[in-house]
Amino acid sequence: MRTTRQGHRHPLLLYRRTMDRIWPYTLVLGLLLLAAYLFALVDKSAWLNISSDVLLLVGAVVALILCAFAFVSRFMAYVQVFSDHLRLVTPFLRTNISFRRVRSIHPVLMQQLFPPKESKWAQRRFLEAFYGKTVVVVELRSYPMDPSMLKLFLPTAMFSPQATGLVFVVPDWMKFSTELDSMFGTWLQVQRNQARSQTVSQWDVR
Repeated sequence: MRTTRQGHRHPLLLYRRTMDRIWPYTLVLGLLLLAAYLFALVDKSAWLNISSDVLLLVGAVVALILCAFAFVSRFMAYVQVFSDHLRLVTPFLRTNISFRRVRSIHPVLMQQLFPPKESKWAQRRFLEAFYGKTVVVVELRSYPMDPSMLKLFLPTAMFSPQATGLVFVVPDWMKFSTELDSMFGTWLQVQRNQARSQTVSQWDVR
């Protein structure tokens, strides 16, 4: 029985960047709401009423929970290469991308994908930490699910602006690219051998 080969788990740095931008703001918001709630408890003459106090407390709890989730989830998103597919995982998404969907794989500099001079201010600020870094673009024949659904769970910058495909920014792009090229190349060879065998079998039957 053939065992399934698998590569390392490579953290998704664009997802981590998104969470890094969320958790500090939710932490500050949560602490401010908590401080306002505590102040209202101490100062009975405060203009806030009981219902407002409850809303402050609920808001503080929700903000701090979001902060904790964003902080922890930075390390929960990754991509992993298997012998016949890519596995893409985030806290709310787990999907496999079959090699049958893959059109091509190539490394490229981030600024070539998203030129700073052509990007909006918000996108430029988001990507500035990655300018000068090499990323791996996997062009696809189609996405494993509706793109609008994927964009609910993945940063916009993970979608190639030049073609249907995904942009992977990982700590070690060479290791990820080597694993992907190796397993994708092996898979392609197996497909060719199977197709050749089927063709020979058809000629033998004739």
